[in-house]
Amino acid sequence: MTNLGADLIFSTAADHTRWKPFLHWFAVVFSIFQIWLVVLSTVDPLLQRAIFLTGILTLAFLGHRPERSAYRDAPNTVEIMEAMLAAGCGAYFFSQIDRYLYRWPLVDSLTDVDIVVGALMLLLVLDLTRRYVGWAVLVIAVVFAAYALAGHMLPGVFSHRVYTVPEFLDQMVFTLNGIFGAPLAVAATYVFMFVIFGVALFHSGAGEFFMGLAQSLAARATGGAAKVAVISCGLFGMFSGSPTSDAVTTGTFTIPFMKRVGYKAAEAGAIVAVAATGGGIMPPIMGSAAFLMAEFTGIRYVNIAIAATLPGILYYLCPLAQLHFQALKENKETAPEQAGPPFRELIARNWQFVIPILALSWLLLTATNPVKAAGIAAALTVMVSWVRPETRMGLSKIADVLDESARATVMVVGATASAGILVGSFAITGLGGKFSGMLFEMAGQNLLPALIITMIICLILGMGMPTPSAYILTAVVAVPALVRLGIPVLSAHMFVLYFACLSAITPPVAVAAFATAGIAGADPNEVGFRAVRLGIVAFLVPFIFVYQPALLLRGTVVEVVIAAATSISGVILLAAGIEGWLMARALWWERAMLLAGGILLLIPGLYTDIPGVILAAAVLTSQWRKRA
Repeated sequence: MTNLGADLIFSTAADHTRWKPFLHWFAVVFSIFQIWLVVLSTVDPLLQRAIFLTGILTLAFLGHRPERSAYRDAPNTVEIMEAMLAAGCGAYFFSQIDRYLYRWPLVDSLTDVDIVVGALMLLLVLDLTRRYVGWAVLVIAVVFAAYALAGHMLPGVFSHRVYTVPEFLDQMVFTLNGIFGAPLAVAATYVFMFVIFGVALFHSGAGEFFMGLAQSLAARATGGAAKVAVISCGLFGMFSGSPTSDAVTTGTFTIPFMKRVGYKAAEAGAIVAVAATGGGIMPPIMGSAAFLMAEFTGIRYVNIAIAATLPGILYYLCPLAQLHFQALKENKETAPEQAGPPFRELIARNWQFVIPILALSWLLLTATNPVKAAGIAAALTVMVSWVRPETRMGLSKIADVLDESARATVMVVGATASAGILVGSFAITGLGGKFSGMLFEMAGQNLLPALIITMIICLILGMGMPTPSAYILTAVVAVPALVRLGIPVLSAHMFVLYFACLSAITPPVAVAAFATAGIAGADPNEVGFRAVRLGIVAFLVPFIFVYQPALLLRGTVVEVVIAAATSISGVILLAAGIEGWLMARALWWERAMLLAGGILLLIPGLYTDIPGVILAAAVLTSQWRKRA
C-alpha cells in the first residue's frame, strides 16, 4: 500500500474529506478489475468470487455506513479493522488457491490458519448483512448455521449427522456450497454487470428521457399524474428491479407532482410503491432474483423473461385501470402543467437511448450470454451518449458510473452471501427435503392449499427483506414440494418470485411502502394497505399461471391468445368493480357482477370464461343504458 493509502487508512474522522478520492478510485479500480474477471478472464469461480466478496467487504466497511452519507464521514476504528481483515482474507485466498482447488473437502484437513480465515469470513459477511440488509436476514442465517452445527442433538426427523466447526467452515467457506455458492455467483456476474448498465443508462440522461416518455404517453390522459408515476416507475424498474431504490428514485419527483394536483399523500405513496415493486417481475431485466432463478433452475434467463411478459403486463394494467376508473369517478381532470413534451419531439431529441435498450433485448433473445449482453449494452450507452453535447460521458463520468455501480452492489452482496449460508446449511443437513415433505404432508397432496401455504411463507419471510433473500429462502423451502405436486419447475419458481416481490408492499413490514411513505409524509401502514388494494391482481396472477401455463406463454398460439384476452378482460372488470365505475357509477349489484365476472375470467377454463363473459355483457348493457 502506498504512503497515501496508509495515511488514509489510519486517518481520523476529522480527515473525512481525504477519504472521498481514495474510496472513489478504490471503487473504480475494483469495478474495472471485476469487469475483466467476469467478461475476459478464465479465473476459477472460487477465486473469482473470493476476490469479489472481499473487495466488496473492504469497500463497504471503509466507505459506507447506513447512518451516514456515502463518503461523508471517515470510518471508525472497528470498520477500519474489518476492512483490513477482509482484504487480508482475500490476499490469503489468492495465495492458497491452488491448494484449495485440488483438496478434497471434508477429507483433506484445514490448517489452523484456514480455520481462522474461514471464521473471519463468515463473521464479516454476517456483519455486512446486519449493516445493509437488516437483522431479519442475519438472524435467519445464524439460526440455520446453528442448526447445521447443533442439529444432531434434535430428536426425530430434523436430526442430522454431526458436523464439527472445521467441517462446517470447510463447506461454508472453502467450497462453492456456502457463501461462495450460486447466490453470490449471480451477484458477482449478472447483477454486477446489469447494475453497471443501469447506472450508465441513467448517468447518460436516460432517466429524464424515461420521465419525459411517461409524461408524453400518459400525462394528457384521465388521471394523468398517477399514470405518469406508474409508467415512469415501471420504466425505471424494468432496468433496475429494486423496489426500494425505484420507489425513492422516481417517488422524489412523482409523489410531490401527484400531491400538487390533488392526490392524498397516502394515495401518492401507494401508487409509487406498487409501480416500483413491479420492476422485479417486468422484463427485460426483472432484477437479481430472476438471475438467481436462472442459476437455480438451469432455465435460460431469456426464457424466464419471455414467460414473465404477460404476467408483468397484467401487473401494471391493474393499477392503471383502477386509477383510470378512479379519476373518472372523482372527476380528476388533467392539469395543463402535467403535459409532457410531444412524443415525436421527445424521440427526436433522445432516440439514442433506445439503441442500447433494443440491443440488450436483441442480444438476450439471440441467446447471448447475459453478462456479455449487459457489457455490450453498457458500452453502447457510453457511445450513444456522445450524440448530444449535454449527455456526453467523459472519463470522469464513466469513473462515477463505475464507482456508483460498486457501491450499489453492496446490499445485494450482503443478501446473497448470507443466503449462501442458508442454502449451504439446507444442502449439508438435508433440511430442504424435510421441509418439502412436511409441506407436502400439510397440504394433503392438494395443490391449492400448498400454493396458499407457500404464498404465506414467502410473504412472511419477505417482510423487511430484499427480494433476492425472500426468493432464495422460499425457493429452498417450498419449491421442491410444489414440484412434487406436479407443478413445472418454471411455474413453481415464478410463483415464489412473484410473492417475494409482493412482500415489498405487504403490511406490516412493506419496505417499498415505507420508502414512499417517508417521501409523501404519510402513515406507512396506510400506504401499504392502499398499495395492496392497487396491486390486488398481482396476488391472483401467480395462482392463475400455475393452473394455466398459457399465461406464461407455454402452449399453442390459440391457448395463449385466449388466456391473454380473458385475463386482460378480467383485470379490467376487477379494477372497475373495485372502484365502482365502468362507464358510469356502478350500483351495488353491478359492482358485485363486475368483481365476480373479473375473477371468473381470470380463472382459466371454458366453464368459468362463459359465465364471466355473460356477467360482463350484462353490466356493460346496464352501464350503456345509463350513459345513453
